Amino acid sequence: MTVRIMTDSAADISPDLIKKYNLSLVPTVIRFGDEIYYEGIDIDLEQYYEKFFSSKVYPQTANPTLYHQYELFEKLGNEADEVINIVISSGISGSFNTAINARRRYEKKVKNPSKILIYDSKLATFGIGVISIMAAELAEEGLSADEIIPKLDEYRDKLEVGFTVADLKYLHRGGRLSRSKYWVGKIADRKPVIVFEDGKMDVAKTVKGHENAVIESFEYVYEKTGRPNTFNAYIMHAKNVDSAKLLKDYIDDRFKPEEHNISIDDLGMAVTTHTGPGCIGICLDTHYKFLK
Repeated sequence: MTVRIMTDSAADISPDLIKKYNLSLVPTVIRFGDEIYYEGIDIDLEQYYEKFFSSKVYPQTANPTLYHQYELFEKLGNEADEVINIVISSGISGSFNTAINARRRYEKKVKNPSKILIYDSKLATFGIGVISIMAAELAEEGLSADEIIPKLDEYRDKLEVGFTVADLKYLHRGGRLSRSKYWVGKIADRKPVIVFEDGKMDVAKTVKGHENAVIESFEYVYEKTGRPNTFNAYIMHAKNVDSAKLLKDYIDDRFKPEEHNISIDDLGMAVTTHTGPGCIGICLDTHYKFLK
């Protein structure tokens, strides 16, 4: 029994970890007006930021295409008995439904198709990434897809993801913040602490100033997980390494955990398109090995 793991490019997994865990990615669609790109295939993060700051049109995202989903199902189905596709939360994206439709097409068109399972991560960015990595390790240990899924459910429920933004205008432009809340927040310099609740984004609280919001994003998820002494803190940033380092130093100095790992990496294009440059995200993991 062989099992392969695939996920969205929105999982923000580094190339080294993709290679190490033999993961396959479906690209998110990035649009700049009439120009269409596929994340990680014909546009990289540096090129994305060049266009972000120079383009006259604001970027948008779209679900991974039915074609790309189907193509990867077919490829991995030829290599394995079972495939688990771990997708960005169905509460914020239609990727789950696209994957379901691609599976239907695959099962109709392919003779003796492999078993395909679509798994809703209920998270975004590296929250999806660490779930995918755990799945890959369990598959390497020889577990079947039906044995892996319950373990992913248990692990997913112990992960917490929080983030904040430097400029509210990007959430407003993307339709995730009303005009009235945008202006109130802008005038009062209130920044949101956003978390995931049952797969949907929710503003847990607002605080004054970006630096305070960065710190509170960690404080909130840390409190929610019971203030653990052992954890992984994966800090993700959109062209805001200074705030990422500030948060890393704050965690080290303020909490002095018994055993911990803190890493800093780039947010990918999917999340950055909706949050804008300056966004800081934190994925807090208290139940898995240190990855970085």
